[in-house]
Amino acid sequence: MQKFTHSDLLEITEQEHELKVLLNQKKEDKMYSPKKETISNILNYSKALSIRKSENLEYIEMILN
Repeated sequence: MQKFTHSDLLEITEQEHELKVLLNQKKEDKMYSPKKETISNILNYSKALSIRKSENLEYIEMILN
């Protein structure tokens, strides 16, 4: 059985802390966001979309272009 001293345990704890910090930094670096072009396309579509209530059908969806 391997024996650990108090200083060994402190060193392991410090190394664990450093690893956790590194992992948290990598998670933040990998955050993705959509392109401005994609957001613009979605907003333009939502402006052109018209949904009207109908007497015969429930709703009618139209693209106003």
